[in-house]
Amino acid sequence: MIYGFRHQGGYEIPDWAMQLKHYYWVIRVEGRDKAKRRRYYRYIAKEKLRLAELNIDQQAITKLCKYLSNFHPANATRFIAALSNENRQLTFNF
Repeated sequence: MIYGFRHQGGYEIPDWAMQLKHYYWVIRVEGRDKAKRRRYYRYIAKEKLRLAELNIDQQAITKLCKYLSNFHPANATRFIAALSNENRQLTFNF
């Protein structure tokens, strides 16, 4: 039996996003408990900050969170497009 939204797209989630995937899964499954939901949204905010500090593109993080919240195929294509863009954060131009 599958709980929560079913992942049908076959889109690969990067390894750096596994913790976010877990947090969104808990929110979907335990959504009725308001305190737990707020707690996990705070965990997501901390994880997003940690990923930004690891020099992962902020746009890719935002698109991934949008995709993990509802698994819509359009959000998946936006996330893949954001991953394919070259990361311009903290680069040197020689």
